[in-house]
Amino acid sequence: MDLATFHPVFLFLGLFQAVVADVEPPTNLTFHCHNLHNNLKWSYDQLSPGLRFRIDISTLNGAPNVVWVDPPAELQADLSFLSDPSNAYYLTVTAVMGQNESVSAPHDGIIFSYFKDSPQGLKCFVDFPPVNVTAQPDGTVLVRFTHPWLVYQHKLQRSTNTKPRFRKSHDPQLPVFHYDVTTMNQRDYSSHCVESVCEAELSVDPAQKKHCLKMKGELQKMSVRGTQEYCVVPVEESLSYIVHLCVVGTLLFVSSVAFVLFMVYRKKTKPLTSVPNSMTFKSKVKQWTVGLVQETVSVPEVEATSPTPLLLTEENEYAATVTPSTEPELRLAIGVSTEDEGVSNDVEVGNDEGPGYMPGSNLDEDEAPSGYESRPVLVELAPGELAEGYRG
Repeated sequence: MDLATFHPVFLFLGLFQAVVADVEPPTNLTFHCHNLHNNLKWSYDQLSPGLRFRIDISTLNGAPNVVWVDPPAELQADLSFLSDPSNAYYLTVTAVMGQNESVSAPHDGIIFSYFKDSPQGLKCFVDFPPVNVTAQPDGTVLVRFTHPWLVYQHKLQRSTNTKPRFRKSHDPQLPVFHYDVTTMNQRDYSSHCVESVCEAELSVDPAQKKHCLKMKGELQKMSVRGTQEYCVVPVEESLSYIVHLCVVGTLLFVSSVAFVLFMVYRKKTKPLTSVPNSMTFKSKVKQWTVGLVQETVSVPEVEATSPTPLLLTEENEYAATVTPSTEPELRLAIGVSTEDEGVSNDVEVGNDEGPGYMPGSNLDEDEAPSGYESRPVLVELAPGELAEGYRG
């Protein structure tokens, strides 16, 4: 028997009931089914001692069943065990007082099923598991959620008394879960999952300020519906790229400005003309050194007649370094020729006092003793250029 012929059978069961006028039927019946939790409620005006309520359950595939509720318990019944997606159920509630009973309520019964394509009655469903949506930098979003069977398996197994098949590795084989995803631009994606954690990477419109998805699926002929839109803000890839460019550009600009300022400062502080070599101390020392090496000064050895040293110790040291001449040499004063009679009369070869000296007895008594006698002489430095000098 299929679900298409299910409704007429339930009507026949509803009409085939005994009616007792002295027992009032229940009122305000409500039935709620969601996430494999089924709850039936009703009300009654006058609760008398010994009054009971009978819930008659008829199924498409299976034997009828009965559930009793005895006041003063709440006038409701938990029927969560009626959750087989491959079955459909018909419910009625009857007030019973001893051998008497009321009319079953509601008069046309309550039909419900978790089968998503049930032709009659209330279609029950379960909620989509929590979804984690992560924006990707390449214009996609990553969707992750737990397989619905792991969320509702305990209730389904209690309702159907069945267990999922097992693999050879003795790990439970999850049933195939088919699901659909709809994006904001009305693009639909269909996929399936047999893993404990389902994942899918979907393309989205990068121009959107927010990416929102709608989820729905099917698990063993049971409808799995999303209760909300799952949204995520896109990754600001362009902004991050611009920030990196700005940082690099700023560093290059600061480095360039610092280099230009350094070159300007160096140019401002550097003299425009170079200092001549003659003005540098190093060049003068070099000239003096070269001059000393190239020219050899010969000084004859003489004996001092004055008790006072004529030269300081430093001068004696310097004179000791001069190479003495091995041959007698006649030295004249600067600018005086050999024809000068005054000079020729005073200079005698072999004089122990040496040229340029005079005996101390010839000095005036008022003057301090000295080894030299200053005599002014005109010296010709160049043709037509004379200078005053002294000779000893």
